[in-house]
Amino acid sequence: MKSNTSLKEKLEEVFDDKYKSLNKEQKEAVDTIEGPVLVVAGPGTGKTTLLTLRIANILRKTDTPPSGILALTFTDVGVKVMRSKLREIIGSRADEVRIHTFHSFASSVISEFNDHFPHLSRTSQITEVEQVSIIRELLKQKKFTKLRPLGDPDYYVGKIISGIGNCKKEAWTSEILKKFLSSSIKKIKDDPESISTRGVTKGLIKAEYLKKIDKCERTAIFAELFDEYENRKKKEKKMDFDDLLSELLIALEKDELLLRLIQETYLYMLVDEHQDTNDSQNKIIYLLANFFDTPNLFVVGDEKQAIYRFQGASVENFLKFQNIWKNMKVIPLVNNYRSHQSILDASFAMIENNYNEGQYPDLRIQLTSKSSEKNKPIDLIVAENTDAMDEYLMDGLDEFLKENKDNGKTAAVIVRENRDVLNILSLAQNRGLEVSAERGIDIFSHPIGSLYFTLLEYLIDPTKVENLAETFAAGLWNIDFAKSAELIKKLRAGFLSEVFKEVPALKQLQDISFKSGVIDYLILMSESSGLSKMIVANPVSVEVWRGIVSLAQDIASTKEITDPRELIKELVAYKISAEKKKIKVSSGTSTAQIRVTTAHGSKGLEYDYVFLPYAMKEFWMRKHKSSSFVFPLDKDDKDEERDARRLFYVALTRARSHATILVGQKNSLGKEFTPLQFIDELHKDHVLSKHIPAKKDVRTVLSFEKSEAREKKEIIDYAKNIILEKGLSVTALNHYCSCPSEFYYKSILKVPEAPSPSSEKGIAMHKALSYCWELKIKKVTNIEETIISTVKSYFKTSLLPSFEKEEIIEELVHQAPMVASALENYFSNPGKVMPEKWVETIYSGNFQKEVVKFELHGQLDALIEGENKVEVYDYKTREGMSVNAIKGETKDSDGNYFRQLIFYRMLLENKYKDKEIEPWLIFIKPDSKGRCPLVSLPISKDDILRVRTEIDSLIESVWSGSFLTSFCSEAGCKWCEMKKQFLV
Repeated sequence: MKSNTSLKEKLEEVFDDKYKSLNKEQKEAVDTIEGPVLVVAGPGTGKTTLLTLRIANILRKTDTPPSGILALTFTDVGVKVMRSKLREIIGSRADEVRIHTFHSFASSVISEFNDHFPHLSRTSQITEVEQVSIIRELLKQKKFTKLRPLGDPDYYVGKIISGIGNCKKEAWTSEILKKFLSSSIKKIKDDPESISTRGVTKGLIKAEYLKKIDKCERTAIFAELFDEYENRKKKEKKMDFDDLLSELLIALEKDELLLRLIQETYLYMLVDEHQDTNDSQNKIIYLLANFFDTPNLFVVGDEKQAIYRFQGASVENFLKFQNIWKNMKVIPLVNNYRSHQSILDASFAMIENNYNEGQYPDLRIQLTSKSSEKNKPIDLIVAENTDAMDEYLMDGLDEFLKENKDNGKTAAVIVRENRDVLNILSLAQNRGLEVSAERGIDIFSHPIGSLYFTLLEYLIDPTKVENLAETFAAGLWNIDFAKSAELIKKLRAGFLSEVFKEVPALKQLQDISFKSGVIDYLILMSESSGLSKMIVANPVSVEVWRGIVSLAQDIASTKEITDPRELIKELVAYKISAEKKKIKVSSGTSTAQIRVTTAHGSKGLEYDYVFLPYAMKEFWMRKHKSSSFVFPLDKDDKDEERDARRLFYVALTRARSHATILVGQKNSLGKEFTPLQFIDELHKDHVLSKHIPAKKDVRTVLSFEKSEAREKKEIIDYAKNIILEKGLSVTALNHYCSCPSEFYYKSILKVPEAPSPSSEKGIAMHKALSYCWELKIKKVTNIEETIISTVKSYFKTSLLPSFEKEEIIEELVHQAPMVASALENYFSNPGKVMPEKWVETIYSGNFQKEVVKFELHGQLDALIEGENKVEVYDYKTREGMSVNAIKGETKDSDGNYFRQLIFYRMLLENKYKDKEIEPWLIFIKPDSKGRCPLVSLPISKDDILRVRTEIDSLIESVWSGSFLTSFCSEAGCKWCEMKKQFLV
């Protein structure tokens, strides 16, 4: 009791200290806990601190439980930051506050109140391949001919998918679109300006207006296709990402009971980054808040930083709630704690150009610096060419690192487009500068992807011998350079039989293609050709390979392909039609002092120094593409300009100490560039210009060969990022305890593996048992029927070879009556059941003189909450085991299952402090007597300490890099052999 009291007092002190540091406006926002409040919070005004202190204050001054507070923000990173800051103030109760992105909130409501969403039962996320497939099929109908032009029938496919996404975000139904289009066509026809007054067309509608009418008519056809697409998706039990919000919105509008249940759950609502909310999100906020005449709604935002909504919609969002709730208190934050006054005044002068004189005075707040940083003008570097600009930038970053080594200061290079991130990253790596970045990589144009598809094209068309020659030249097939040159000559001379003798793997691939599982075959191709050796040598190559395998799985599942040759044809066809398919890849660690990012990616972050290269119109001002469809909120050129200005404002105001803007007047080929007009709009008193003469190609000057030590450091940084960003699961911990090499390849690189019979069996049975919880009557016959129907349904799209699928279905159908009988009592548990429950908790420690904080997480097969205890269940698709075997105390056991139970206990300790936590294993393969044992083992403090020690060992090995040189004791371990060959 004493320790609890002292903890409470300590947290109260933390609150008091943070509260005392607030200014007058911030205190007013924290103290005004009742009624609607709008806080206009510009950059660096401390809005996250404000939000978390206000939540803490609500809990201090009212009897509201933490779960009665809902905080909505835009990104997963935003959720983590808010929860982390809240933990500092209120401790573990922060985990009970409902902090969500809009989409995760919608998902949680659908999960928690699933009886109000029966039509969403057993739905799954639609893939990009499935979306394209449905649209293509619908377009074959005669009424959609206008959306399927001759010569390029796929021309509108991507545009249709994008348009559907826009409609979902703005809550536009097909009916809303049709009314809008009808009105638009009438307005065009009634406009006297649309009628020609001269020549042969006198009295007729002008061509430019006919074009507008044609676009409206095309959009009306799109609206009809939109309806059919939605119906088709529902029929196939598929959902896309935007459906989460639209389904929640529809339910809140039509289901009065659901609305009341949620309104009564959340007594206080807080919304961050309100300027970027779309219509669907705004309507959800309104519906939830409208329970009271004066709702406890706290909205924070800054229209000047709206980078996902154009200005008209953003301002409208801000004003909408003020018009609904006339007593809404508006609190403008005027003090900035990030940047010095020169940065604030220069950027404010620029952003003022987004407004007309006297427009929206409440939203146009000039900030006053409270930073300790000294005033310093923004550097404007005008280089004669981009090579000189690049070199100046690299010199600046080099100097920054030398002057600020290990002092905690940070710098960011902020650019407009992803391609510029790649360019800066390449320059920095060539210079040997340690930077971090997240970039997009096209899996088709990356060397691994390009080489793999070259091989695929040869396999489906053996006449393409040049493709095969390319694979020899690139070093595939485990042959040296001299041999590859010889084979290429033989190929071109037509001596194919001799080539096959020299490279027997080629013939083997052709011989076994017809009898292999589709994904098995693709992976076998990479291994037989030697491509897998290139893949596992580099984390980025593995990510690209994972993207290729994932695409293949989507295509095979969607089209129910069982022949590898057919899948290869579809993969090649997809590459031709899609042209690009990007994945996100991280470089460096989050602890690197320099970050390279896009302006969108910089939102919500701050740095001591900010560099803004490529500040030219051609790089920042996207060419306004004419849309194929017309929607109620369409942008014009002025909107595009305002959007770009706000984005530049966001980028510039990330700086604490100094900002440098870099312009290149032309490129190395002599093409001239135009400086961004926003530069001239900056306050002249706060900008210092400098001219740099032309340089020769900087890349030639800076290039150098990467050292082995640097490559290893990149791998270590990559592993750190995976843990910091993705967290740690018990599967990863089991891999590490079994073999550090297995941990690296399976849990860090996540090298794709073909589906195995045991893994597919497990997934099918886990799905089946999850669905059993949805049954209203959980009798043996109902459970049995659910298991059988789920198993048969799952294996329709499984990517195992047909004969293996048939064997597994027969086995599981035979076992279904025994499983149903054995688990009838289990499914009768009276507690609150949460099947497939995702749980996470924070873990931290000191490793290599660094405080490391990350998530432990896991998906529990079932969590059942009773009055005094919580039961956690994990299903195992094998026969029962003895207690000693589960604990790893027999000759052939590894203790992984017991470690899993301990790990799950650790995940739940913070949330269920006052309840007994009881982890269980259920062995769902019946034994010879038809039994499916349920086993629970006591977990001691020593058991938990042991697992903590194992986690610490894993993290220490990653942070020190020793996991790269550690091996298991198993003779001939394939993972260790692989690591020795490529990394040691």
